[in-house]
Amino acid sequence: MRRQKVGLVIPHPEEQKWDKVWKMFRMPNLTLPTLAALIPEEDWEIEIQDELVGPLDFDRAYDLVLITVTTSVAVRAYEAARLFRQRGAKVVLGGIHPSALPDEAAHHADAVVIGEGELTLPRLLDDFRRGQLAPVYRMPHMVDQWDRRPPRWDLLPPGYAWRESLTATRGCHYRCTFCSIHLALGGGHYGYRKQSPAAVAEMVEQFSGPRVMFWDDDLLSDPAYTKALCAALKPLQKRWMSQMSATYVAQHPEMLPLLAESGCSAMFMGLESLSQASLKSVQKQNTAKSYEALIRRVHDHGIDIHAGFVCGLDHDDVSSFERTAAWVNRMGLCGAIFRILTPYPGTRLFEQLKAEGRLLTTNWTYYSGEHVVYRPAKMSVEELYWGQKWLKRQFYAYRSIGERALRRAGLGRMGEVVTTVVAGLGYRSMFHLPADEVGVDVYRDRQHLPPQPEPIAHRFSSPSYGGNGGRWSSRVHQRGGGSNRLAP
Repeated sequence: MRRQKVGLVIPHPEEQKWDKVWKMFRMPNLTLPTLAALIPEEDWEIEIQDELVGPLDFDRAYDLVLITVTTSVAVRAYEAARLFRQRGAKVVLGGIHPSALPDEAAHHADAVVIGEGELTLPRLLDDFRRGQLAPVYRMPHMVDQWDRRPPRWDLLPPGYAWRESLTATRGCHYRCTFCSIHLALGGGHYGYRKQSPAAVAEMVEQFSGPRVMFWDDDLLSDPAYTKALCAALKPLQKRWMSQMSATYVAQHPEMLPLLAESGCSAMFMGLESLSQASLKSVQKQNTAKSYEALIRRVHDHGIDIHAGFVCGLDHDDVSSFERTAAWVNRMGLCGAIFRILTPYPGTRLFEQLKAEGRLLTTNWTYYSGEHVVYRPAKMSVEELYWGQKWLKRQFYAYRSIGERALRRAGLGRMGEVVTTVVAGLGYRSMFHLPADEVGVDVYRDRQHLPPQPEPIAHRFSSPSYGGNGGRWSSRVHQRGGGSNRLAP
């Protein structure tokens, strides 16, 4: 039987495609290189296409196409599937979104994979070669061992500055209502699994670069495992970062010296909100009042913090943006990501808002964290939309980046000054802030927010009132010699 050709494809939203700065500050998706390692080269010619680094080529004469799909790229993924199928390829959709909505995905593909793909891929490939592709592949159980073969980073297209990454654990102990991570596990499971520290260290040792990214969702929830992992990583002298639970780090400060000695240089924490009531509303187990002491302890050990915040939780109002902006700058965070609350399908939050009649759209393209797809409890759709944009601009204004760097310099940590500046400028470019139009300051110009013409989410064009009889103008609105323009 001849070697057949398989394409593994990652679609991306239009605003992220081919942006050189974004590529520099983002590593490639781990899913497809992991799956590619499981495909026998004696039977298959394997290619990976990533729309993040270039346009998809639909004329590659694939026999089979595997597309990984998250919710915000679902519409683009379905279009890509249609174009590949038009050219004679069989198309399989997998990932979080098809796992949550397999019936929807089935309308756009020849087969759908639900859950983790490692256990179903061998059978799927065998069925395809026999001409008996099944409509649905559901994992029989959760994967307990992975990366037995190193991911095929060599198959990725050029364009990334940093490729080497892995996971030491899978799953999550927590049950936040807005989180969709568990959907990739299939059947709503949150099963937490760990690779042996020795196996993780063996893979890290093979990496050629000095830095490693762990893509784990809940890396440090087992203290005994964390200690063993740190001990295994320490001799390798690699600098590494990962996502870590703020709850875990707050409860186990004794782990910070071990993390620092093992090479941990940065951690991403989902702080989400400064309001305990908002945290409770989505079953986030963080304690907001512990954040300041937690951040100081982490910084004392030379570890940078990149924080995630969710805008628009049910106890947030317009004042939450200004309060958050002041706090994150005062704490000297290296980086932060501010996303609008997004109720992904399959989550408890989605079902809650649907039952309450608060969903505004199920156009999945808007489920990116940059659009308002539900009716907020304590502010208007426009206030939430513009408030999040204002908050991003405040944190990544040149002045704010400089102020945070100076705070780190005051602690005598010059290396962290450099990372704060580089990360700030990188995030600023990644979020396209220099190219954004002048936005509305939701605190000082709320009466000039644009009316919402229809109850759907969409990207508002940036308005400013130019004194021209009430019509919107591209000029900045100034009153009394002052400007309501946001900081650059």
